[in-house]
Amino acid sequence: MKWKDRLNDMQLDVLKEMGNIGAGNAATALSNMIEKNVDIEVPKVRIVDLSELYKVLKSPEEITAATVVAVKGEAPGKMLMLFESKSAKKLISFLIGQEPEDLTKLDEMQSSVLMEIGNIMCSSYIIALSNLTSLFLESGVPTLAVDMIGAIISETSILAAEDYDDVIMVENLLKIRDGGNVNGFMMMFPESQSLGKMFSKFGIQ
Repeated sequence: MKWKDRLNDMQLDVLKEMGNIGAGNAATALSNMIEKNVDIEVPKVRIVDLSELYKVLKSPEEITAATVVAVKGEAPGKMLMLFESKSAKKLISFLIGQEPEDLTKLDEMQSSVLMEIGNIMCSSYIIALSNLTSLFLESGVPTLAVDMIGAIISETSILAAEDYDDVIMVENLLKIRDGGNVNGFMMMFPESQSLGKMFSKFGIQ
């Protein structure tokens, strides 16, 4: 099953607007956490076939870390915040002052910091979706996954309520003052009825 076969242009425009607002909220939350000014480029919202992730991610076999958060409430699903490897290491260094050499060998503090960053950004998206749609939504307990990028995304897709062959992806380029750029991907795995509930709030079926 594919999301791109189920969504029309108007629905995609709504997803893009939700992505824009969610990304803005996430950038503000990250700025408060790392105590640095964070600007964000207009995010790219797209639906990508899992088999074509390499075209977007460039290095789907790269080892990185991602935070997975369950979306609970009236429109359940899962969200995943994934950073490219260099970006994940950079974010850890902002908060604890030391950049890890290997993401597969993170200590408890490094893992906790990275998971909390992802959790705060996912929660910012969820709050934005809730405010936009007036649906009751809340975040579940976050988990951290360390693996190849492609494997993390595929596993999250399988764990979602239904197995889709594509993913709703929001690419975020964050520009951190005196810290360079951080590239991250927010991915949505809504349950089959969840997007319909959101769209109905905008008068779109």
